Amino acid sequence: MRCIFLDRDGTINVDRGYSNKIEDLEILGYPEIIHKLYDVKKLGFYIIVITNQAGAELGYFSEEDIIKFNEELNRNLNYLIDKIYYCPHYSGCECRKPNTGLIKKAQEDFDIDLELSWVIGDKAADINLGKKIGAKTILVLTGHGLKEAASADPDFVAKDINQALSLIYQIARKEIYPIQGYAENRKLLGLTDSKISRSFSRQYNQIWIMGKKEDFKITTELPVDFIAKAQNL
Repeated sequence: MRCIFLDRDGTINVDRGYSNKIEDLEILGYPEIIHKLYDVKKLGFYIIVITNQAGAELGYFSEEDIIKFNEELNRNLNYLIDKIYYCPHYSGCECRKPNTGLIKKAQEDFDIDLELSWVIGDKAADINLGKKIGAKTILVLTGHGLKEAASADPDFVAKDINQALSLIYQIARKEIYPIQGYAENRKLLGLTDSKISRSFSRQYNQIWIMGKKEDFKITTELPVDFIAKAQNL
């Protein structure tokens, strides 16, 4: 599966420094961001947040504060984020970006194709993380993005997260098609991804595909296990 790895502070929400206070939460590009996240999820992307939260080790807040802040953030985004991973350390660990420890954790929890994935963030550390894992990268100019632009070398630059998500949607939409079919007297709705080689479904031995790809419309019912390679149609 494809995945979009998002930075948190300065990318999704306003960066208040070392703060995980719920009253400081302000989501960038709200409420349009909800529609942008929903669009890419309809194409089968996981949405995962990878965030450095060194303030926990430095004593500015607790890990419980981080968890509560993350829960409130996801609630405000209609729970469109599949999971939020955080590093509470200041230095000397494998989970702090641009190290890849949290990506490895995500791979244990989700079936992710890193080469078809994206990293969006406002710092060079986010871009370097993306390069380490072989994903495409987008630097957003919110948060620290403007001052980090000189030291980062992203594949793309976007003014904010909404523009970044729109870019990903436009690129992926050329490679992913909604499809429908029937198996065991049940109608199935899903996707065919020209870049991913999968069987039609883990649940059904055979699926009859009805109609042509260009006749299908995007639907909100997209089982994550209903992914097929275009050549199989």
